[in-house]
Amino acid sequence: MKKLILQEFMSLDGFCADREKTTGFFDGTYHALEKDVDVHQATLMDSIDLILMGTDTYHLFSSFWPFATGEDPKVTAGMNSIPKIVFSTSLKEVQWGSYGNISLVAGDAVTHIKSLKEGNGKNMIMWGSIALAQSLLKANLFDEIQLIVAPVAIGKGYKLFPEDVKLFPLKFIRSNVFSEGTTLQIYGTAPTNN
Repeated sequence: MKKLILQEFMSLDGFCADREKTTGFFDGTYHALEKDVDVHQATLMDSIDLILMGTDTYHLFSSFWPFATGEDPKVTAGMNSIPKIVFSTSLKEVQWGSYGNISLVAGDAVTHIKSLKEGNGKNMIMWGSIALAQSLLKANLFDEIQLIVAPVAIGKGYKLFPEDVKLFPLKFIRSNVFSEGTTLQIYGTAPTNN
């Protein structure tokens, strides 16, 4: 059975995207994370064989990664070579530069991902995709949640957990502090009644 990992980059005050729905507080636009975060991400690439994303993350990633220069070569190679699925009801087609390893699913993401989890192979991962991630959190489909917390506060933005969640229990697995204060916090999920 495949494990589904959610990895979200977030600010110290709990936002995964800023008020303009951008990721400038960690992607180098106005704040960059330390290089040893890239080392962790490069190692992570070896453990996954499928990338899942929603519409907004697809637009962001597909305009960057197929043409990326100056990034960690192992991360770039993984982002471009690992098969991807985009869950969207608004898109009619998806492309990933000259790579052909991307597909579009317009149907029920929860049902589709449940069937994917029954397969064999390495782990699946989702980045960003807050609305999709929230629906999968409610369905308790994530096996692991990795939070990469930048040591910056941004005041306002988009949170991972929806406001109607009263309690979402997590099981601490491990944490790591990178060279300039960014932290990685890894949790397992537990069944919820939400």
